[in-house]
Amino acid sequence: MGEKWVQTWGQAHSALSFFYYPSCPKTYRMVIKSAVSGSQVRIELSNECAKNPVLIGALSVAKCDENGNLTGEAKRVTVKGQGGFWLKIGQTAVTDPVKLDIGVNEYFCVSAYVKKGALRSGNLIDNVDLITVKGNAVAEKYITNQRRIRDGVREVASKVLKMYFHKPIPLFQSVELLNGTGATAITVFGDSISQQGYWTNAFAERIRNEFPGRYSVINKSIMGNRILRDFSRRFICKGLFGISGINRLERDVLNYDDTEYVIFVLGTNDFLQYGTITTPKSEKPTAREALDGVISIGERLAEKGKKFVVFNVLNFGECIDSRPEKEKLVHEYNRLLEENKHLFYSVYDQASVCVNPEKPNCSKKEYLGKDNLHPNKLGGKLVADNIDLNIFR
Repeated sequence: MGEKWVQTWGQAHSALSFFYYPSCPKTYRMVIKSAVSGSQVRIELSNECAKNPVLIGALSVAKCDENGNLTGEAKRVTVKGQGGFWLKIGQTAVTDPVKLDIGVNEYFCVSAYVKKGALRSGNLIDNVDLITVKGNAVAEKYITNQRRIRDGVREVASKVLKMYFHKPIPLFQSVELLNGTGATAITVFGDSISQQGYWTNAFAERIRNEFPGRYSVINKSIMGNRILRDFSRRFICKGLFGISGINRLERDVLNYDDTEYVIFVLGTNDFLQYGTITTPKSEKPTAREALDGVISIGERLAEKGKKFVVFNVLNFGECIDSRPEKEKLVHEYNRLLEENKHLFYSVYDQASVCVNPEKPNCSKKEYLGKDNLHPNKLGGKLVADNIDLNIFR
């Protein structure tokens, strides 16, 4: 069996908006528990959604414990042989490979010393720990996270908006291992319902236990993301919701040969956002337009031999932005998806799993967070536990 590069972690980039990291000489250490094994590591960095270039002073990779304390040598990482380099606005860079044996479920970390430049490109993804500390600490065995003022702002925003905002992960786009056991990736392509991690992390744990070393689950979800349209220019946090699913498919999925399955969990924001503070009413889609968008994505994935697993849209009738016409669109879209399920590798009816039988347009409140839209931990586990793992055999 030949060796190939497999993502063990990755994310989809959008503009971090007011969650960004201002320019400050600082080390960013990301701690990863790898679901697959490998003999070499390479890292992809991105400054795609930035407003300024970024100077990388140093990079390293090392084995560590779950707290990010090094248990092995910190190995220097370079890009085209250079340890320090500029990452221009909109630019991505893939590092040179570094030899490091990583076993299934072992911890390792990647550390980047950003010498100059604000980090505005990344994601608020909740499937990895990030330690940040001032200065160059890429080779330090022990570092302790230094809390920043913006962490408090983020926590206040979570309470006011009744949403969960994870600590933003900037700069890093993917971490790959050179794998020789035939491992592949399952990529989740969704919005904040999957970005928040309540069902995706529970699902990833099920996959680890059922198929040890066989799959990594890569979460390429962006909050507020839509199937058909890029982020609305009307929204004050421009770029936070990312470019449309159709437009980012190449970047986030098709560019990676290791992805075997794509779990598609977009659609909620196409039907919910229009006519709100974030999106004009003129951007209202039809259910058929949304389904046609999903079908076109499925055709592009099929051309690359990737299996397409589509989730229907959860009922959001309890949400403050819900309206009868929006709820009708969801039911129509879910019906069309069911009628056309033969076009996809699999369709998962998560709406029926979570529905309140006394209120067919709503999910049960016991499964929802305080915003009455996103699943809480109980709802996330329910969604994850009802996914048929035979799909992935």
